[in-house]
Amino acid sequence: MKLQNISDTILVWGAVSLEGIRRLKEEKSLVIVPEHRPFMLGLKYNYPRLRGEGLRFLYCTDNTLGTFFHKNAINKTMVFYKEKNDKGLILASGSLYAIMLSKLHNVALEYLVQDNLNPGIYQGDVCILGEKNFVLKENSKEYVIPSEDEFLPEEIK
Repeated sequence: MKLQNISDTILVWGAVSLEGIRRLKEEKSLVIVPEHRPFMLGLKYNYPRLRGEGLRFLYCTDNTLGTFFHKNAINKTMVFYKEKNDKGLILASGSLYAIMLSKLHNVALEYLVQDNLNPGIYQGDVCILGEKNFVLKENSKEYVIPSEDEFLPEEIK
């Protein structure tokens, strides 16, 4: 498949849920599955799942996404989040990258809850700088965000 022939796609970011699979089957578009660093969720989780469901998809590096966005090849980004609260969303590490690219290129964003993952998926060939949790202090309450997660405030969503 040549890059110039790729268009009308849906980018998935985060661990695709059963609801996401159902929607992707309805859409019938080519699905872009990035590696999703630093934990390689695209390779370790989404790739086998979409393949098992018989969906048409293209696996790529995270860096290649910029080219797809630049060529207006992505029509929608489906972002799968871990948790929703009154302050925003807790997403897998690296999610802000896909969200900000989508916003920059005026690509529609759809947020769906992900399925529960085996915590072991965050182990292995990964190096996280510092491996420290992030603490968001607001109104003297601490909100801890594990190092494998990112926080998306409601006002950015």
